[in-house]
Amino acid sequence: MNRKEFIQKTGLGFSALFFLNSSYGFSSSVLVDDGLVEKPIVIIGSGYGGAVAALRLCEAGKKVCLLEMGLNWEKSGEQFSPMINPGKSAAWLKKRSIAPFMNVFSMKPYTGALDRIDFEHIKIWVGRGVGGGSLVNGGMAVVPKKAYFETQFPQLDADLFYSKYFPLAQKELEVNLPREEFLKSCSFYKFNRVGEEQAVKAGFKTMRVPNVYDFAYMEDEYAEKVPRSALAGEVIYGNNFGKKSLDKTYLKKALATGNLEILDLHDVKDFVLNTDHTYTLNVNQIDTQGVVRRTFKIRCQKLILAAGTMGSLELLLRSQHINHIPLDKAVGQNWGNNGNFMTGRNWVNAFSGGTGFQHSTIPVGGIDNWDDPKHSFFTEIAPLPMGLNAATTLYLMINKVDKPGEVTFNPETNYLDLKWDLSHTEKMKKNAKYFLRTMNKANGGTRSHLLFHNGFGHDICYHPLGGIVINKATNAFGKLNLHENLFVVDGSLIPASTGVNPFLTITALAEYCMENLLLEKNFEV
Repeated sequence: MNRKEFIQKTGLGFSALFFLNSSYGFSSSVLVDDGLVEKPIVIIGSGYGGAVAALRLCEAGKKVCLLEMGLNWEKSGEQFSPMINPGKSAAWLKKRSIAPFMNVFSMKPYTGALDRIDFEHIKIWVGRGVGGGSLVNGGMAVVPKKAYFETQFPQLDADLFYSKYFPLAQKELEVNLPREEFLKSCSFYKFNRVGEEQAVKAGFKTMRVPNVYDFAYMEDEYAEKVPRSALAGEVIYGNNFGKKSLDKTYLKKALATGNLEILDLHDVKDFVLNTDHTYTLNVNQIDTQGVVRRTFKIRCQKLILAAGTMGSLELLLRSQHINHIPLDKAVGQNWGNNGNFMTGRNWVNAFSGGTGFQHSTIPVGGIDNWDDPKHSFFTEIAPLPMGLNAATTLYLMINKVDKPGEVTFNPETNYLDLKWDLSHTEKMKKNAKYFLRTMNKANGGTRSHLLFHNGFGHDICYHPLGGIVINKATNAFGKLNLHENLFVVDGSLIPASTGVNPFLTITALAEYCMENLLLEKNFEV
């Protein structure tokens, strides 16, 4: 090798080391040629499924590279911002905030923690960053109704899930409940007390909802012993304290094994199936303004998709279109919004104190109407942490999805098309009308006409599910049909709806898949 070749090759090597690992110093990547990097196992996405996969593989002694398109917020030193004062974390590369309402805030584009994907009849909110959706959700860890789980997953052993995988997920995610004495005395939960009292008066059954927020920390927040987070209006743009997001649970344990490498701000655009059944990924490394700083390739022996429902579908369908990877016809089918439907009521308790000026951002109350054969739904009594007593109660209803949608790839836009319109949410709207009519008849109040679309948020989706459904598009443990070394472990495995907030189900399902995939030696490399 002459001097010129030496400088070129070593320069390439050092630049690769610099760019490939923005979070954890020098990378262990093996540089082959022209920016091609070898990795034995790659996981795309650091949400619930990706975090479970990372931990279980690392515990088994496997070397794992996890690619996350968002920022590693803990390592960045940046703070999450509250609802009423959106900052850098409030939107992914947008010029305006993207909350479900009150979007009057201009912003400088930044790789924020919350993103919104807009289709004609629906808007889908997703998390960006190390920890995925766990960074921006309300933390409600709800176990689905067993009878509905059996309907949705007829080929799974429900008894085993309810005795083993759900308890395991609850333990690893550090799910807990607030003390009732605290909820009764805390002024930040007046909205919840009013919501529950009025639901009971209307004849509905209420329930206490477990959460991954540390309620012992919250009690110290309330006593002003520690910095406030949930009681400071932080939630959908991230929580700085108190919340046990995945970077503090699964991913922290996986990193402690020494077998996990996390590369943040690494966006996988598509991938190729090689003749030896390995995969080559086309990757962009971006900066916090979304500018592509380097494009390179990673070749891996095993590939796990955990980019969330929309992310995994995008990768599969774009790779099919561009690189002709084989896909089962079931990919893209049985998509749903988890029955998400937002609504609200005004003049709630208006003449006896309203719902309070201060709202904790962490929901703890639910309305369980699932056993009503005509109007089956679960409803979250949601906070409105805007710092004013609007005498308004928000509700996130979760329904069955009677008419699933379909996802395809549009070559003209280089993105997904979603077959989903008002007909898919017609039954959900009927449930919302019934619920509001019943509540207002018993308690007074009116529909919140100024929120959403005349009070009906049919186009709001926090929980996209399906499209790569287990036992249809994959085998019984998430291995994609027509592939030997490609696996899926996120919400896309779930057909359309779980009947409740889905992340506990996604976690339990990922635990089930990874345990069995490891037993069958799918990750021998």
